[in-house]
Amino acid sequence: MDLSALVNDAKQSVLSTLEEQIYQQAERQDLADTVLKSLVESAVSRLQVEMPAVTGVAGALLGLLQPLAAQASSLGLDQQLVDLLKRNGVDTAMKQRIIQGLSRYLEANGERLMSVAFSALIEKLSRPQG
Repeated sequence: MDLSALVNDAKQSVLSTLEEQIYQQAERQDLADTVLKSLVESAVSRLQVEMPAVTGVAGALLGLLQPLAAQASSLGLDQQLVDLLKRNGVDTAMKQRIIQGLSRYLEANGERLMSVAFSALIEKLSRPQG
């Protein structure tokens, strides 16, 4: 039996559904929601700590939003604040920046991440089924 042919057949059968299975598992685990929420919360916390060093419009915007968000929440005006931010394009700008940040991370760490994924594949395939 040709080992190369076996590997090629296995590759085709595994890879043909791997993307779909990754997608389904990420959906089931709310992977992006959980990770993205944590990333944004951590990033905002760092901005708050570093805010004295932040200058210009970004610093002013963050300085205004923090007390405004706290007041809106205490008065039950959360949705009005959300609408105000959306009307001013904060949601769109935020989406673009998050995508850019995640893209940079994936590009910078792609080789290592694929090594982790490949190792997980090898480990799973080499374990006895049962």
